[in-house]
Amino acid sequence: MRASVVIPCFNSLKYLPETLVTVLAQTYDDFEVVLVDDGGSDDLAGWAATFPDGTGDPRVRVVRQENAGVSAARNLGVTSAQGDVVVFCDSDDLWAPTLVADLVGALDRNPAAGLAYGWYDLVDGDGTPTGRVVRSEWEGDVWEQFVTRNPVSASAVAVPRAVLDDVGLFLVNRDRFPIDVEDWELWIRIAGKYPVVVVREVLAHHRRHDSNSSSNVESLSAAYAHLLAAVFDDETPARQALRPSATARTELLLAWHCLNDRQDPAAALDHLKVAKAHDPDVRRSTEFWRILAAATALRATGDRGYGWVRSANRAARRVLSALPVHKLRRESTYSP
Repeated sequence: MRASVVIPCFNSLKYLPETLVTVLAQTYDDFEVVLVDDGGSDDLAGWAATFPDGTGDPRVRVVRQENAGVSAARNLGVTSAQGDVVVFCDSDDLWAPTLVADLVGALDRNPAAGLAYGWYDLVDGDGTPTGRVVRSEWEGDVWEQFVTRNPVSASAVAVPRAVLDDVGLFLVNRDRFPIDVEDWELWIRIAGKYPVVVVREVLAHHRRHDSNSSSNVESLSAAYAHLLAAVFDDETPARQALRPSATARTELLLAWHCLNDRQDPAAALDHLKVAKAHDPDVRRSTEFWRILAAATALRATGDRGYGWVRSANRAARRVLSALPVHKLRRESTYSP
């Protein structure tokens, strides 16, 4: 078997049926789907046995563990996988029909590569596009880029099983950080040893909704600090020099979370100050000024004014997303 699709699940049946429809509709046919039940109470195995037509799909199987978090669930999926390539997907995201074919094909054309990833966009809880498309041109030796931003969606990435056997699996830090960034850490670890290849097409649709786990700002802050220590502490002086820039970028991410998840402009502005202290050049980025504008609008006019800013941003992005790719600015961080 060429590919294994690993989907971690925890009481995921609100969105999983739609997700699995897009996975099973792939144009590529040499794959299995491993649903990892992370100790849920929704009888995932019973549901999977009858999905989608009452008789189940022979490509789908379920493995179960006691609740241990998404990293442990992904790791169990990897160790249970039978394919030569592992393709990851979250239980609420959606796939383009060619995702597996495109990612596996990219690895086949680049046998030295340790990771293939594609572009993705953001949709709301109903699956409606928000206009936010995350594109990246980074490929080849990208360690220095990956430590400053994470352009890889955990639902649009494929890794050869041999590479995971070499570099190891996802770190399991749930007891320390309820919300972790373990996927980013693994992509960096892979990029430190292997070249990376990108597929320049939107392959996945990342769903943002109220139950997304990334709203715990305190946990994210601690997880980012842990990530930076894990990445940089034992590196060469040349690589250590990138730490201030990487730290500033994590502060921008935290600022966005303070705005989007908490509507807390004061906290967002504090993160901007910390970002600027670590790397004054961060003020040259449009992202810095967008955060500043959004925080200022929220502080001055409240939720109504901030809502207007978000609506205007999304309307502009919808227009931009329709333009030819060469006219669009590449980004890889979240915004309102």
